[in-house]
Amino acid sequence: MRYVVVGLHAAGRSACAYLRRADPAAEIVGVDPAPLPVYARPLISYALAGEMPPEAMTVADDAFFQSLGVTLARERAVALDVGRGLVGLASGREVAFDRLLLACGAGPRPAGVSGPLCHEICFFRGRTDLARVMDRVRPGGVAAVLGGGLVGFKLTMGLLARGMAVHLVVASPRPLALNVDEYVGDWVGRRLADAPGVTLHTSTSVREVEAGTARPLRLRLNTGESLEVDLAAAGKGVIPRIQWLADSGLDLDQGVLADGYLRTADERIYAAGDVAQVPDMVHGDARINAVWPVAVEQGRVAALNMAGVRAAYPGTLAQNAIPVFGSRMISVGAVNPAFTAGAESVVADGPRGSYLKLVFRDDRIIGAVGLDAPPRLGELAFAIRRGLRRRDIPDFWLDNPKNAAPLAAPGGALTGNARLG
Repeated sequence: MRYVVVGLHAAGRSACAYLRRADPAAEIVGVDPAPLPVYARPLISYALAGEMPPEAMTVADDAFFQSLGVTLARERAVALDVGRGLVGLASGREVAFDRLLLACGAGPRPAGVSGPLCHEICFFRGRTDLARVMDRVRPGGVAAVLGGGLVGFKLTMGLLARGMAVHLVVASPRPLALNVDEYVGDWVGRRLADAPGVTLHTSTSVREVEAGTARPLRLRLNTGESLEVDLAAAGKGVIPRIQWLADSGLDLDQGVLADGYLRTADERIYAAGDVAQVPDMVHGDARINAVWPVAVEQGRVAALNMAGVRAAYPGTLAQNAIPVFGSRMISVGAVNPAFTAGAESVVADGPRGSYLKLVFRDDRIIGAVGLDAPPRLGELAFAIRRGLRRRDIPDFWLDNPKNAAPLAAPGGALTGNARLG
């Protein structure tokens, strides 16, 4: 059996490890043009902030893949011939497969800006982007960050730590509009507005980039104002790398569509990670959750199914946890007001200064958002995965949620199986 894995980051690396465990005698070929070592992409924000050296981001080098017996092809995959079972590489070489995993990831979404210097806008997706941003960092200078999501927030914090003043330009009325509810979004917005060195522009977008006079770049805003900055960087989401699969015959939408076993329209081909559009645990439709833990888990499940070990994937689940101005912010599942219309929301009375909102639909928890709340991200995600019912959460716990006991306790036997109080 020959397994070919296209893309060796979070999903692909995980898949290689589990393929070897499940099929010790198999041939495994890894295809990826990026130079080794593989690194943990979420750590680039810590490297930007100077909290760790870029070298410390490494998670897998040559020795890792050698230990698994993975043959590496350091080339870009450019074509897929499903009928002949071949992956075409940029050099013209073809690699045959018996089972194929598409884990080719995603690239940054364009900033949607025009102007003669729009190519000067940096992104913040990977190691190369980090190096480009660092080349433009000017302590005492001025930066603009386009996008108020998690990436934009991390960029802002990192550039502040590097001694730059930052204009955070957010198209929505508040930061983190897609990630948290209105309460937490407003809370973050107030702290950003009060933070030394930060100027928050909400309901604002950048239209053009041109040469400045006092600084290298001038950004023209939709408000009629302009900003002169040393550095402009954008975090506007990602676009899965599916262009090379356009003629493959696979079902494509925003990404590669796959079923509850991460199998595509061809039973020999699987998808995992940022390129995989799979059933969402909460929303029910097929979605992409481009976060590291989801990719690692999908790589594991896809590998097991490729090797003939039947493993159902319970569904993807949005989840994030980041430090925000000294507080711990978490969000999981459906919390965006645009996706929770008609749902029941319950706000717990936690310790002073904390916040925890649980979202229910049809008596089952579908989302949670919190600030310094006792439950951790994994505990809330577990509650969603097991379909915790509202009636299994005692009101006295909601009055003072000191721990996560109801999230783990089996329904109907709560007081006998969980430590409360």
